[in-house]
Amino acid sequence: MSTPVLTGAHLGILAISLAGFFALALATERYGVHILGRLPAPRWRQLARISGWLMLLISLAWAIAELEVGVGITLWLGWLSIAALIWVFIFPKWPWQPPARHRAARAERDPKPAQKPTIAPTGESHARRWIALGLLMATIAVYSVGLARMESQPLKSSGALRGTVGPWQFTFAEAHQSPPEVMEMDVPMKEYRLRFCATCDNEIRKAYLKVHKPRSAQATGMGFSGQRWERRVEIPLPSTTRADSELWLTVVGKDGHIHQSAWRMDQVSPATVAWFDEQRRAHAAN
Repeated sequence: MSTPVLTGAHLGILAISLAGFFALALATERYGVHILGRLPAPRWRQLARISGWLMLLISLAWAIAELEVGVGITLWLGWLSIAALIWVFIFPKWPWQPPARHRAARAERDPKPAQKPTIAPTGESHARRWIALGLLMATIAVYSVGLARMESQPLKSSGALRGTVGPWQFTFAEAHQSPPEVMEMDVPMKEYRLRFCATCDNEIRKAYLKVHKPRSAQATGMGFSGQRWERRVEIPLPSTTRADSELWLTVVGKDGHIHQSAWRMDQVSPATVAWFDEQRRAHAAN
């Protein structure tokens, strides 16, 4: 998923959460009067209550669809908290305010000299509001920075490859659009992600990945692991990796049939190709 689409999703989730809280507030007797200046009819309050919960569920479903279950729920809770805080600051400034409640003064048994009520200085009250507003803005800023640093899902990025291997549809992509990570013994490693269609996944036993064409059915590379709907694998990259080197995907079905597909390395990971070219130039210079 590209960054503009991801940003639009965040704003959409926030907007729907704001609308959901507004509808839930409208459904209550207290805030219904506060918002409209009069009490809505019972059927309108019931409709607002159903609409409010429905919108919150839609925002949750949208977050999960964009960033999967774990990250999606976290994202939703963050925007939900910010939406609630925004309404906390909006309601006191709403044009229609609920009437102030008057309490009858209690008669004192022992009359005492009248004392002037203590009134908090206006400056102190304004200072508290500005501090609270500052905390709200800081929360939004910190949360937005965290979202900006969070990498979008590789399988939903524009660079993901989509196709078929045998009878099965799949989406394939590198986990990070960056050079490979050099591990122990100076071995460059690269992580990839793979997802099959929901119906295809139940027919697949195992999937493997390696650079260069497998020489036999026993040398098909590293096996994908993890959740069925988002498999992942980290494979070593040989020093001979070039732009025309091929990544071979081998998929074994539950029926025992083997299917393969391949892509050029520069099609899957241009950053990896550039890194190997730079390593060869540096080695030649020395």
